[in-house]
Amino acid sequence: MVQFKTRDWLVDDEAIAPSLEKWQRAVDLMTELLGATAGFVVEYNDRIGYRSVVTSQNDTNPYAGCKTSITGLDTNIFCRQVIAQSDTFYEPDARGKPEWADNPELTEDGFCSYFGVPVTWSNGTIFGTICVFDREPTRYSDTLQKLIETIRDLIEADLRLYEQFQIMRSISLSDQLTGLNNRAGFEMLAQQKIRIAKRYHHHIGLIFIDLDDMKHWNDDYGHAAGDAALKAVGAAITASIREVDICGRIGGDEFAILGYVRNRGDLTTIITRIRNALLAVKLTVAASKKPIHETPKISAGAAVFFEPVKESLETMMDMADQEMYRDKNRKR
Repeated sequence: MVQFKTRDWLVDDEAIAPSLEKWQRAVDLMTELLGATAGFVVEYNDRIGYRSVVTSQNDTNPYAGCKTSITGLDTNIFCRQVIAQSDTFYEPDARGKPEWADNPELTEDGFCSYFGVPVTWSNGTIFGTICVFDREPTRYSDTLQKLIETIRDLIEADLRLYEQFQIMRSISLSDQLTGLNNRAGFEMLAQQKIRIAKRYHHHIGLIFIDLDDMKHWNDDYGHAAGDAALKAVGAAITASIREVDICGRIGGDEFAILGYVRNRGDLTTIITRIRNALLAVKLTVAASKKPIHETPKISAGAAVFFEPVKESLETMMDMADQEMYRDKNRKR
């Protein structure tokens, strides 16, 4: 179910926040019971590297309370061994061993002992590790090692719940025809975008799009063709917006796009891309009443809301909707 992780780092998803509080307590207790210098839950990203999700808050941990940084994939750290072998790794004393000569955890932080256990998603893909470090050599008993593995099991149980939540959220917030967000999903993500825009003083742009002559598509070609036209519009939108933009099908033949912009020109560019993408569409529908020799066309309206943004999402959508109807009326 890892495909439902939509961010580079799980810690950036608000949905996991309650679990992180639980993990913090577990890691603090684990570090105390083992008498370790530091304990961590580390997340692994196979494109970026390693990042601490939870850091023990004991006085001996030099990273307690520090902002999380990313360690690159090529850095020779202990967790890298856990990821490489997808199994528990224990180094009681790394001092003087050539394989750790360039490990910054040893050479810079002074951590000579490490015990780490892999944490996985439900399909076996590695999420990261739970691990403890010490500046003195250690001899952890089997019981203490099993303690860490038990805490790992609790973390993995939370990941299963997160996956299930993501599945439920995807089902409830997605439009089944186009694969875009439905209205509820779009509005939820839009509200998040607006909060961020207010915090960081971004301008917000909103585009409203309507498939022209939906009745014509349904009546002249059949409802299967009407659905195909809607899917084509959704695909054109997805291909034309920026990675940071959000979009959704908010009604029968209506779509919306919201993102941060510099000016109205950014929105005009997106609309032009969508129209150009639709020009290249060739619809072939087996159940069509007759051959389709036209491409879906849209009406579009755009509105920019400059910071400080004071309008509600409802007001923004209404203003962009009005602009869209002005565009539609100009064609009649």
